[in-house]
Amino acid sequence: MRILGIDLGRSRTGLALSDIEELTCAPLAVIAEKDEQALLRRVVAVAEEHGVKEIVVGLPRPLGGGTNRQLESVLDFRARLERIAPVPVLGWDERFTSKMAQVGRPHTQAHDAVAACYMLQNYLDSRRHSEQGG
Repeated sequence: MRILGIDLGRSRTGLALSDIEELTCAPLAVIAEKDEQALLRRVVAVAEEHGVKEIVVGLPRPLGGGTNRQLESVLDFRARLERIAPVPVLGWDERFTSKMAQVGRPHTQAHDAVAACYMLQNYLDSRRHSEQGG
């Protein structure tokens, strides 16, 4: 099965998709949608189209801990997605993924999908490490 990663932005949302073995991932798409209801429907459609078993939403946690408006907005989005998605929706720390996606590249729309991929790969690696007893 596959896992879908989401890097939620104000105007663009990056998507990444794992391989079937859940070892690696690749940038999938960027959705340029500001209307949240339309975005939620598109994310669910992508999840169904690719037969994902899980959706992972990147959480933009502040470096100093606590919360901020961006994190609250993403948590609200995640809660709404949980209500309509046919699969579990998890959150995962996405700190530094946007910076990593920018290294050596000009900012393009693909950057958002690359950031989603960095976040999802971190999640996949962490899961695999946990499963191996590490």
